[in-house]
Amino acid sequence: MNKIRRIMEMLFISVCILCILGGCGIVDDFRSEKDLVDYNSTYGVSDGEYTITLNNTMLEAKAIDDGAGNVYMDVNTANKYYNSRIYWEEDENCVLYATPEGMAQYMPDSTTYTVGMTSAASSIPVVINRNGMLYISLDFIKENTKMDSAVFTAPNRVVTRTNWDDAYMTTVTGKKAVIRYQGGIKSPVFRDLERGEKLYVLDDGAGDEWAQVVTEDGYNGWVENEDLDTPLMTALEEPEFAEPVFTGISKNYKINLAWHGVYSEAANEELGQILTEVPGINTISPRWFYFANTEGDMVTLGSADYVNTAHAAGVEVWAMFSNEFTNFDGEMTNEILSSRSKRQHVLNQLSGWIDEYHLDGINLDFEMIGESGADNYIQFVRELSALCREKQIVFSIDNYTPMYWRHYNHKEEGIFADYIIIMGYDEHHTGSDVAGSVASMNFVRQGIEDMLAMVPKEKVINAIPLYTRVWATDANGVVESFNAGMTEAAGYLESHGVTPVYDENTGQNYGEYTSEVDGRRYQIWLEDQTSLRSRLEMIQEYDLAGVASWSIGWESGPEIWQIIASYFN
Repeated sequence: MNKIRRIMEMLFISVCILCILGGCGIVDDFRSEKDLVDYNSTYGVSDGEYTITLNNTMLEAKAIDDGAGNVYMDVNTANKYYNSRIYWEEDENCVLYATPEGMAQYMPDSTTYTVGMTSAASSIPVVINRNGMLYISLDFIKENTKMDSAVFTAPNRVVTRTNWDDAYMTTVTGKKAVIRYQGGIKSPVFRDLERGEKLYVLDDGAGDEWAQVVTEDGYNGWVENEDLDTPLMTALEEPEFAEPVFTGISKNYKINLAWHGVYSEAANEELGQILTEVPGINTISPRWFYFANTEGDMVTLGSADYVNTAHAAGVEVWAMFSNEFTNFDGEMTNEILSSRSKRQHVLNQLSGWIDEYHLDGINLDFEMIGESGADNYIQFVRELSALCREKQIVFSIDNYTPMYWRHYNHKEEGIFADYIIIMGYDEHHTGSDVAGSVASMNFVRQGIEDMLAMVPKEKVINAIPLYTRVWATDANGVVESFNAGMTEAAGYLESHGVTPVYDENTGQNYGEYTSEVDGRRYQIWLEDQTSLRSRLEMIQEYDLAGVASWSIGWESGPEIWQIIASYFN
């Protein structure tokens, strides 16, 4: 009995010691491996890999190291999430990076690189090749991007931030708080939390026992609410970063541009007459350059005499360069832009024509670019921008309203182009299955505001339509339409005895009739002096860089150009 009593006393003393040690937190040092998150297994991290957390969210991609402690990120992830200027030139298997000093080129596993025509060296390779994938140094990304980053080991993880909006944060108050993989006392633990430690709050639990949080060293998990202070909105401190400055041209007057649809060399001879009928414009953009094939060969309809005539009238010439083949074709365009040699071939042709015709600018009108070609397109924009800077001419880019084409990198365009022109029309177009306005006032306003969120107003020009569409709907609801200029569209209503009325929804004059010939319902939202003045007043309201008009020949007469000029000259 004495022996049993001694055993029971020893067990009781042991339990008491464990309780005391646990109260001091010492027992945590002896937490079983099974109580801890198997980080590498949970997140699929192999040797030499690192998880990547961006703005409190873990990315699917993994970073790697080079075996010497230098961390690299694959170029696709770097381009998509951190810096779109990082461009993988796949046909030459290198990375290009646009700088104010010229295009930098980094070959895999080399410590030498070029910027323009100048050679330079780095302490480690900026780019490395691993199993056919290119990776770029995290140090390079951080040096060239407004971001914070930190690298942690055991387990390996990279924690980054590019967003500094106010964040919901809390402070650890519990003495023995831990962050767990999931909510619940049985869930495995990432690590202990220090009292006073700051945490980002993703979900405070709204009265539940657990809150979802992210630690500043990148653990995303759950903490008991009783161990946390009341979450508060907190201002984050942004890192210091000097954005590179790319030079450009900014006119000291408002742009009043008109596009000239040139479809043959003979059309250039119309310019003298046009200038007498289109008073007040200070810029004209003739459709001159377009692709002949997917090798990058181009067609020119340019004329030095045309430019001389325009200059004599005090008008600049920004020649339009479009991606027309038989029609605008994004896939065929991408066949050219995805190749560095083809892009250079295009630039070489443009360079010669800029000199030959004494151009004042290039107006880039590439349409129907798909998401798969967006990176190649913006790289071409950077390279064409460099050519225009070298030639000291204006570089402008035509864009759809952003709401429909958000994969276009408008912010980057606004850095490399001198002017961004919003094509503020085609709200309803030839492919629309319902009738509607070409450009209602709300549509125009949204396009301007969306673009101004990405591009400074000093660079934004809003383009207005001098045409509308005539819509015909049959008894089965099938819709067809065709373009009509101002005079032609108004003539349809007049010939059917229809007096247009003002439509509050679109801010335009509207008329409709049923044809006695085909029985279809015809609807027309007019482009006229009413819609014209509304758009011009909107451009003034937002203090934009000017106006562009599509296109010469659609207007009802010289009075249209006089009205436009009265707002800008």
